[in-house]
Amino acid sequence: METITTFSKEEVIFRKGEASKHAYIIQSGKVGIYKENDYGKRTLVRILRKSDLFGEMGLIDKYPRSATAIALENSRLTVVDTSHFAFLSKYSPKFFVILVKTLTNRLRDTLGQLKKDGKQVEILNSTNQKVLKNRETIK
Repeated sequence: METITTFSKEEVIFRKGEASKHAYIIQSGKVGIYKENDYGKRTLVRILRKSDLFGEMGLIDKYPRSATAIALENSRLTVVDTSHFAFLSKYSPKFFVILVKTLTNRLRDTLGQLKKDGKQVEILNSTNQKVLKNRETIK
């Protein structure tokens, strides 16, 4: 079933680790997606806006939430439960295209981040190798 619900600014929509029972489509407002470390420190990883879909991963793979979603401003969201999500995925080409685009964009973002992180790792490894060579020279 599909319903509209509202969240106030700074209200938690769902938390990392919770069961995934719904996906959401933003009708108005903004939502922040946060990763949390073991100590509870949050890092904003994405800002979502009108028409963005989120919370769908758990409906696809049945795993708990991988991040925390918080309303960044007063927001109206369409809530899509598991059975309606399955129906839309199967019978609505428009919804299926939105779903595929959402997943593809996230994959591209992740690959871009890995590439960026990889360059940082290469720089660190290069620096470490220079330090080790300098130590060997001093001996």
